[in-house]
Formats: sequence, structure tokens, C-alpha cells
Amino acid sequence: MEITGDEIRQRMIEHESLDPGGYRLTGATITGQLDLSDVVAKKPLVLRDCTTDQPVLLDRAHFSLLDLSGLVAPAVHARGLTLDHHLTLSGARLSADESVDALHMRIGGSVYLEDGFHAAGSVTLSSSRIAGVLACRGARFEARLNVVDLHVGDGIFLMQGCEVTGGGDRQHAAVRMRGTHVDGQLVLRGGRFVSSGVALDLRHTRIGKELMMPLDGIEGDVQLEGMVYEGLPRDATVDEWLTLLSTRTSYYSTQPWVQLAAAHSAAGHERDVRRIRVAQQRDLRRRGQLSRWGRAWHLIRGATVGHGYRPGLALVWLAGVLALSVGVVLLSGAVRCSTVEQVGYALNVATPLVKVDATRCTVDAATAAGRTVLASTWLLQILAWAFATLFVAGFTGLVRRNA
Repeated sequence: MEITGDEIRQRMIEHESLDPGGYRLTGATITGQLDLSDVVAKKPLVLRDCTTDQPVLLDRAHFSLLDLSGLVAPAVHARGLTLDHHLTLSGARLSADESVDALHMRIGGSVYLEDGFHAAGSVTLSSSRIAGVLACRGARFEARLNVVDLHVGDGIFLMQGCEVTGGGDRQHAAVRMRGTHVDGQLVLRGGRFVSSGVALDLRHTRIGKELMMPLDGIEGDVQLEGMVYEGLPRDATVDEWLTLLSTRTSYYSTQPWVQLAAAHSAAGHERDVRRIRVAQQRDLRRRGQLSRWGRAWHLIRGATVGHGYRPGLALVWLAGVLALSVGVVLLSGAVRCSTVEQVGYALNVATPLVKVDATRCTVDAATAAGRTVLASTWLLQILAWAFATLFVAGFTGLVRRNA
């Protein structure tokens, strides 16, 4: 069956004469351009498995429902499209470099790009509002999927065979979801997102419920700063998230680490929280903007108290200082008293708080060995006080954070 685009347009303009089920065609070849721009028809339009060799124009149109399942066409242009119910493009095959241009849509139901939907060029749904879901199960996008500043009520499902390949630089990710607000779930389970640059741009995305994001389907870098979500992210382990944030983000940013730690803290996983915080500090030292002295002090804090999250490390260092003090005294031969008293003397000079009776020990300061003992024990005492202080500060800080 053949029908002209002008005939379909005329039928929709005269929509009051249509059946309440709207206008329906299946398997038709549409000749000429199907231009429904600015047509307002409060009836469904169903064009299933239709073919046209020109882009379908839907800019600023308003229908009750639009079903273009199985459409074969170069492109669909739908800027400002308004639908009371669903938009269905499942099984559609679009061949133009800009396959879907649908900015500023208002969809009262859901958008379905499923069941073999194939776009050779970019698909743009940015700055639109979708009351239901954006479902892309089994869809293939050979260029970018742009859903910037989208507002979706129930959820976004890029899953179960959804494949997006595109991008190639920092400005054009395969999936650009920056600034999108999802009241429900964001589900990437079973999806594949591939780029030689950024695969997923999720900056400033707000997810009202669960984030289901297995990381093995992401082949490329990610951008996550400003992304917030409820509960624990699912489908990836803590170790996988630590690797992702440390090695597959474009640069160091504090917020993704804080968000991940807050999610685990809310779940009562304090051990994981400490691991996340320590990994964050390592990433800060490696990629953050620190001065030379700031980097050196950061390294010292990490080695001694784990940046306040492992205060027990300071006790290990303190024990090492005490052992070194005992070794210096015993091996020098410049301290005159019994071996037991020499050990007590070494602990006296190095231990900040505990004192052992070693009053009968004397140091032969006239010899080089004696002077070495005196100088080294003074230095070791300073180090012992420093490690004891770091332990107390780290421990009280940890208690305060967990209170």
C-alpha cells in the first residue's frame, strides 16, 4: 500500500471525523515527506512498519498517542512534540547522521525505543519531560544518545541488550545524561556503552531511587561529579567502584567519593566507608591540585594515621620508634648499667607517657658513641611524641565522625 505524506497530514488535520481509535496504518510506503509539524489532533496516530525515504517531521505537533513501531526512515524530527500518552519507536530503523532530534518534548506517558530500535546517527531527547519511563531495551545506537536535562518520572532503562557506541572525546560522551532528573530508577543492567573517550556522562544527574550500574558493560571513562542517588549503588562491588573512581574518571573530584561514602555510611557499612575515604585521599594525592609541601604532608598523614581513618598505624610507628631506641642504646656500648636497665633507659627517653626506673644508667658523653646516643634519643623522643599525638588526634576524630 502506498500513501502520500500529504494525505496523512490532511487526515490528522481533520481528526474530528476520525474514529476515537485515531488514524492507523500498517506496512504502508509513504511517498513524499510526512510533515505533521504544528498539527494538533487529540487522537492516536499509529503508523506501524511503515517506510519512507524522507525524514518524518513532528515539530510542535500534539497527539493523544504516537506509535511509529518498525518505521524505516532517515530520521525523526520532533522538537516540541506533545503527547498525552506514549511515544513508541520500538523496532524503528533510522539511517541519517542525526537520527532523532526531539528536544523539548512533553510526553504524558512513556517513550519506548526497544526491540531492535536502530539509529545510525545521534539520538537527542534533551530538555524533555517524560511522565513514565524511557525504555531502551534491545536498542542499538551507533552514535551518541543525548538525554541532557531530561526529567523522567518512573525511570530510565538502558538495559538488556541496549548498546551505545559513539563519542570519542571529553565533550561528546556516548551517553550524555548531564543534569537529568530521574524520580525513579536508573538501570544500566545488561547494557553496553562504548567510547574511546567518555562512555557515560552522568554529571549532576539526580536519581530518586536505585542506581543499578554494573561496571563491566562500560568501556570508556565516566564523568560522575554531582551525581546523587538514594541507597547503595547496585550491581557493582565496593572494590569495582574504588577502581572506577580512581582510574576511569577524567580528573579528581571530591563529590563522587563523598556520595559513595555517604551511601555506605547510611547503610551502616563503616568498614567500607573507611576504605572509600582512604582511597579518596590516595586519589587526591595522585591527581588533586596540591602544592609540593601539601603533597608531602598528605603523604605523611596517609602513612602514619591513614588520613585519620586508621589511627592504629600511629601505634605501629610508635612501637617502631621504641624498638629503634632500645637498639641504639644496647648497641652503642656507651650506656653504663645492666642490660635490663639499658632497656628501661631507652624506653624512658623515647616513651612520652610511660616512665621506667633506670636511674642507675649513665651515658659516657665523652665518647662519640655516647654523644650519638644522646642526640638520637632526643630525636626519637620527638618522633614518639609526634606519633602518640597523631594517634590520639586520629582516634578522637574517628570517634567524632562515628558518633
